[in-house]
Amino acid sequence: MSFLKSVLLAFSMFSTVPVPRIEWNQKNMRYMMCAFPLVGLLTALLCAVWFLFGIQLLYIWKKPLPLPFFALIFTLIPILVSGGIHLDGFMDTCDAMASHASQEKKLEILKDSHSGAFAVLGCVLYILSFYVLSFCLYFRFYGENPYPGFPNLFARFYNSLPVLCIFFLSRLLSAFAVATFPIAKNSGLVHTFASASARRFTAIWTYVWFFLISAALIYFFRLTGVALVASSLSVFCFYYITAVKNFGGITGDTAGWFVQICELVGLAVFVAI
Repeated sequence: MSFLKSVLLAFSMFSTVPVPRIEWNQKNMRYMMCAFPLVGLLTALLCAVWFLFGIQLLYIWKKPLPLPFFALIFTLIPILVSGGIHLDGFMDTCDAMASHASQEKKLEILKDSHSGAFAVLGCVLYILSFYVLSFCLYFRFYGENPYPGFPNLFARFYNSLPVLCIFFLSRLLSAFAVATFPIAKNSGLVHTFASASARRFTAIWTYVWFFLISAALIYFFRLTGVALVASSLSVFCFYYITAVKNFGGITGDTAGWFVQICELVGLAVFVAI
């Protein structure tokens, strides 16, 4: 029951999914970060449904969905599911890092409710990049010489599955970071979550699931799986170095920054492979 309440709290905090109201206390938040990756799993499932919808139309109409329309919806799904909470952290972190100020000043910028020029610029470039990569993704699998035979379409969908794992892997690593990385402030969301959660259990839980998902990706998809896992771990290492250097540790905003960067890099690597 405690884990279920943590799941509901995770969805109420990190998604727009309507869930029953749960009291915010240390007991109910104990496994909240363990449940956080489930939001990524929901995002992956919705993206898979969108892929399957495109397959169904291709099978019926004998032609693919308009590529810009597919890319637009694929870009919007992660933002709509999360409510933009990670994108908000990404924008704040872009502002702080672009200031080239001291750690103390950067932490103050993170707390500022106003959006600076670099936050807006970072958001525009991010969404534009994700949109273009989504366009290339759909074109590669469904828009280039589409053949409406069902086995062929199923094979295309199967080969596109690894890219959906980026939403799950990014949140697994983010939760692992909350349980293991130094925290920049003695206040804020990350400090609250880390203090209330079972940090050792969260670290083990997320590590095991990351290992299992990574092993499955590598086993079934070979080079593509290796590239996605390697890119996720590379961004994770970059996240640690960047957070410690610029802020003295992680915050809720840097956690959102990491999730967005990890997903964007994963999508870029998949399209390139």
